[in-house]
Amino acid sequence: MIERVLLPVDFSPRDAAAAHYVNQLYRKMKFETVLLHVVPPPDYEAAVLEAGGPVLTELMETRRRIGAKKLEGTCLGELAGQPVQRVLLEGFPSEQIVEYAAKHKVDWIVLPTHGYGPFRRFLLGSVTSRILHEAKCPVFTGAHMEEPKLEEIHFDRIAAAVDLGEDSPRVIALARSLADRMGAKLIAMHAMAGLSGHAGVSFESGNAMHFEAAVKERLAELTQGIGEVETVFDMGDPGKTVAELAKRTKTDLVVIGRSTASGFAAVRTHSLAIIRESGVPVLSV
Repeated sequence: MIERVLLPVDFSPRDAAAAHYVNQLYRKMKFETVLLHVVPPPDYEAAVLEAGGPVLTELMETRRRIGAKKLEGTCLGELAGQPVQRVLLEGFPSEQIVEYAAKHKVDWIVLPTHGYGPFRRFLLGSVTSRILHEAKCPVFTGAHMEEPKLEEIHFDRIAAAVDLGEDSPRVIALARSLADRMGAKLIAMHAMAGLSGHAGVSFESGNAMHFEAAVKERLAELTQGIGEVETVFDMGDPGKTVAELAKRTKTDLVVIGRSTASGFAAVRTHSLAIIRESGVPVLSV
């Protein structure tokens, strides 16, 4: 059950695109939206201006006034007709967003990713990356939100992209629940990173057919008893392969796991690659 969605804003054009997705999700699942802006500390200005306490205090007060005014007028059209709470905080954005989400029992955080032009596939904003690493709740992201198409969005096909590990049942269960609520078709997909080193086992090329059979069997095991589900898999780089599978199956939303058991580097290696490449929203759980 989704009751509260957190939408951090920085007053950039990306806010409207993210808010449009929140609006489209709201049409499928009713919830309250918390529009949050974080006023960052004036570290840079302090270093450059060598300002004293009174000057910095005045600077922060000015920032708060401007931030509060902008927040009141942000995303009025995109979020019209749904319950919205507007919150202004101070501090480092990623820390404040994660802390607020935990303290106020936020169900989802919605974030557009950062990175422009040819660099988009290589970069994600540091705030987004940190939130993906530290947040306990699901995070809804989309690199394509920078170039939004503000029309009606149909969540007709939802995919659970799994690595076949111990976290896979949870990812598939959440995707199943989401598909049921949205009246969508469920797809389970897997990107085989390669025949060597997969699940700690080395394979010769001649064993490819046996390896694929094992993947098919594992997908069948994971999806047994959860209703109608399509299963697809292919071999290649996880980010690019999941993106290709999503395109091939006309997926509207990809659900992935982002277990941090292996640390921040592991999260960046797989989750962020899928987010960069997929071309559709990604829900990281």
